[in-house]
Amino acid sequence: MPLEQMMSLKALRVRSDLTQEQVANMLNLNRNTIIKWEKDASNMPIKYMSQFSEIYNYPLDSIFFGNSIAFSDKLKRKRGY
Repeated sequence: MPLEQMMSLKALRVRSDLTQEQVANMLNLNRNTIIKWEKDASNMPIKYMSQFSEIYNYPLDSIFFGNSIAFSDKLKRKRGY
């Protein structure tokens, strides 16, 4: 199973051909919140993480958590699990 490349919120929004205003409206937020999260999503409430994953049709882990699943899988194989 190929791993998805980690993508930023901005890159996913642009790829989805959406404006910040459109995304803000989908999430019932203001555009400034989207701008802030595209720069730094570290303080984003978890409920919005799954909504971004749905809007952009992209795995949550690949948006917010990078390659941690693949790293775990490598550790399991080394230990013989």
